[in-house]
Amino acid sequence: MISPTMPSTAPEATQVEAGAHAHSPSLGTRTLDGLRWSSLTVVIKALLTLLVLAVLSRLLTPNDFGLLGIAWILVDLATRVGQTGIGHALIQLDELTERHLEVGFTLSVALGVTVAAALWLFAPHFGRLFDEPVVSELVRVLSVAFVIGGVSVESDHLLRRNLQFKQLMVADLLSYSVGYGLTAMVLAFWGFGAWALVWGEIMRMLIRTVTVALYSPPRLLPRLSVREVTDLISRGIGISLTQVFDFIVRTGGYFVVGRWLGATSLGYYTRADRLASLPFQYLGGNLFEVIFPAMSQRQQRVDRLCVAYLHGVEILLLAVLPVSALVFVSAPRIVAAVLGEQWDETVPILQILALAIPFQTGGVLNIAAIRASGDVYRETWRQAVHAFLVVFGAWFGSRWGLTGVAVAIVGAQIVAYLLMTQLAASLIELRPRHLLRCCRPALWVFAWATFALWLTAAQFRTWALPVGVTLFFEALIWTMAVVLAMYCAPPFARLRSVPWALAHVPFDALGTPGHYLRNGLTWLPAPSGPDCSSSV
Repeated sequence: MISPTMPSTAPEATQVEAGAHAHSPSLGTRTLDGLRWSSLTVVIKALLTLLVLAVLSRLLTPNDFGLLGIAWILVDLATRVGQTGIGHALIQLDELTERHLEVGFTLSVALGVTVAAALWLFAPHFGRLFDEPVVSELVRVLSVAFVIGGVSVESDHLLRRNLQFKQLMVADLLSYSVGYGLTAMVLAFWGFGAWALVWGEIMRMLIRTVTVALYSPPRLLPRLSVREVTDLISRGIGISLTQVFDFIVRTGGYFVVGRWLGATSLGYYTRADRLASLPFQYLGGNLFEVIFPAMSQRQQRVDRLCVAYLHGVEILLLAVLPVSALVFVSAPRIVAAVLGEQWDETVPILQILALAIPFQTGGVLNIAAIRASGDVYRETWRQAVHAFLVVFGAWFGSRWGLTGVAVAIVGAQIVAYLLMTQLAASLIELRPRHLLRCCRPALWVFAWATFALWLTAAQFRTWALPVGVTLFFEALIWTMAVVLAMYCAPPFARLRSVPWALAHVPFDALGTPGHYLRNGLTWLPAPSGPDCSSSV
């Protein structure tokens, strides 16, 4: 935030947030409140996503999804280059002025128009690269979304900076359910094919832009100032470079599959990747949106960053490791229930990609700690290594088909997680033994959940029950195994974050869920030693 000693004679440099938060709750309370709304968004949007995915998978073909997957490679690159850097710079800046916001709005709109024009011109060449002429038309129509999205960058990221996730929840759910879900399903039912997905995405972007603008009106006054442009670009370039490599990481496999195995194979791969990435997208991704602004406001306190990181690792791994086991063991039933019997080829791909869920989701805390510390350039070369491993590994593995590509992607993800963990630990002055100690509860629960699922899945197969019934009972057994493993854990595998959470976390900020969560934590067995952050 802006320094209170800044002269009052410069109205464009007045403090943006001091007045708004002069009598507001503490940062910790606002962070918990943000987590409450973000978590609610996760649950609702995950259910909506599964519903939309189930309907669209039965109305469209793998080739339709593959065509959009090819088009999305170019669109995703343009998104990361053209918009993400400015938005993250608005969050990360210590001193944010009205002039920064005006300049940020001008830059984001200008970049949106520039990127849209570049996509329009380059689209025919991209279509010829994949020998799919329709892809060029899909890309050209999708370019309109950049003009729309450029208007919302400032409003969206200012809401995130101020941890106003209730407003963001409304924007996300409204735009996804009405904009994407309803539009895409109706058009798919009418036989629009891949175009149903394209127009659904444009409607989603339009509704979201209007909603966030109503909550946080953008500064419509065009302005360019050398100082503010330098502040935003200097931080934004580093983030944009990182985002370019992150784009290669996320779409490198898509490019290889679409280019050498075809659009239909890419359709199978994208559906498996979509299911496997749900824990990251709706748990890790939403957690990052809350943790990154909160950590950025604590960037001068390394000890507090370390405490938050350690407790976050223990809790997040406990959440995602058992989920990885559930997806791996129950993959055949998940695919049949969500996508339908015609998508059986995605089962082995989903099982392989499920192994990367803990590393992909757990890496959220690494990225949040690194970017909160402002050291994005040391992150960049690690992302470059990850990108190289993804593209080269996917190309090499493509000779064994989709399973070979999936194995290469998982291997690259594991290497990247280790590299990012090393960097985050060095920035927050964390010793490896303390980090490993926080992994023991998750490993204990993961082992028991996997064992229980493996036994029950083998038994259910012999009974020939309906797919939905079998999946329900497997999820029930998995839930019981996770809860029992937590409550019956030996001293070395008990959650060490519980005493710290009960003493420091304002559960009242979470409302009724916070009340039940606190009561549930009090029933957990006490750990045998100090909590994860006792040595910080």
